[in-house]
Amino acid sequence: MSATRGSLAPMEERSSATQVAIAAGHPVIRGVARLSCASIAGIEVVGEASTVAEVIELCRQQRVDLLVLDVDLQDGDGLDALRILRTEGFVAQVLVLNDRTDGPAVLDALRLGVRGYVGKADGLRKVGESVRRIVAGERLMAPDLEQVAVMALGRFARQAREGSEISATFTVRERQILAMVSEGLSVRQIARKLTISPRTVESHTAKLYRKLGVRTRVQAVARAASLGLIDLR
Repeated sequence: MSATRGSLAPMEERSSATQVAIAAGHPVIRGVARLSCASIAGIEVVGEASTVAEVIELCRQQRVDLLVLDVDLQDGDGLDALRILRTEGFVAQVLVLNDRTDGPAVLDALRLGVRGYVGKADGLRKVGESVRRIVAGERLMAPDLEQVAVMALGRFARQAREGSEISATFTVRERQILAMVSEGLSVRQIARKLTISPRTVESHTAKLYRKLGVRTRVQAVARAASLGLIDLR
């Protein structure tokens, strides 16, 4: 991680400038973003990061008004870093560079309060302009991306409602077995943990499958995860 300060600008100008941090796994992307931002009056690039840990530390140590965040960091997803920062009270505006345009990806970013979401190729060509527009108070989100996010939110809402309805039909034992199935435990392992017979486990499992509308263990885990009944992370 490196911090860069404008040595030619007076202290009072530096303190009043919009402070921008750049996080990207590839040095070329960081370089393009830095040069684009440095060309804008009133913008000061205060630091760069290439990993999740570095961007978190940078934003903890520096005053950051706007974070240019590539989701592809060297050790993980940039949105994971932002998720951690938001829980710590990080309120800076964020411009996300991401080539994913599917509903869940866009919705995930919106839930984290990003101010802009642009494709990486287009975003790099126009990163300076994007930063300037965000500083001016604009939101940068193509209408089609907002639409896919709304559609994804609707799907999640329907799945959550369906999951709640199915979950209400589960017995305590079925919930226990579902959790153990999701952990990869075999029928015999589950039986030993619950001090019941393997045949009883199979009976409960069959009822779970019917309620979930599936036929196999893998399908049961996938279906339960999609409905929010278990967390696979």
